[in-house]
Amino acid sequence: MKKKELKKRVESADSAKKVNALDLSSDQDLTVGLMNLLYIEDFTKTGQLHDMVHELRASLMNKIVKTSDKKYQISEKLLLESMTLIELANKELAAGNNKKVYQIYDEAYGRYSLFWGLNMGLIDLNEV
Repeated sequence: MKKKELKKRVESADSAKKVNALDLSSDQDLTVGLMNLLYIEDFTKTGQLHDMVHELRASLMNKIVKTSDKKYQISEKLLLESMTLIELANKELAAGNNKKVYQIYDEAYGRYSLFWGLNMGLIDLNEV
């Protein structure tokens, strides 16, 4: 499936699923929090904060990713990569490197779209 087609299908399913635009409990909004928790978990590596963040993130992740270990691990990596790319783009923006920023944000959104494509059944896990 091509990147543009996947993006279009994810956006279409998203808009159909989300009835109230202000509903902060939706899965899409939850993923933003998950990306931040994954980033903190990856940054801290060990210790009490890491353990607390890991436990919270794991329980929230189970609300979205409902199946196999492989899908769960791939989903974690896609969300973490999305957040890491967003942080990189923010740093490039702060440094005044505007040419790189849109490309990096686009790469982050691509991984985010892959996450949703995988978890909405639009991507066959056997193809990954």
